[in-house]
Amino acid sequence: LYQFSKIGYYSITIRMALQAAESPVRYGISAEWERISSFRTHESQDNEEEDMLPKDPRQWTREDVANWLRHVTAVHNLPEVPYSRFLMNGKALCLMSPSMFLTRVPLCGKLLYKDFQLRLCAALYSRN
Repeated sequence: LYQFSKIGYYSITIRMALQAAESPVRYGISAEWERISSFRTHESQDNEEEDMLPKDPRQWTREDVANWLRHVTAVHNLPEVPYSRFLMNGKALCLMSPSMFLTRVPLCGKLLYKDFQLRLCAALYSRN
């Protein structure tokens, strides 16, 4: 199967390790797999909420901004962001700098800014 120059215990150990690496390995206990599958169920619900958002953040209404905040905080398991700090539409979000996000939400402003900018870039550079 595999040719090794060394003979003895180490070559057998290496051969066994390589054979084990070729077969699929399932780690964890069944409870952990159930937790992961339930997470995927919640994730799919979050994705449905995300799919309702217009792809171009510049077209977002106030309600869309609130849904986006709810989605991002749920996906990243962040503390709830008061919607009163983002009573604006998508065009107003486009004008905000990273420091403005951080001023409104010190704990997760950087992540919100990054997520918004990624969505904005995707909309600007999509080939539709």
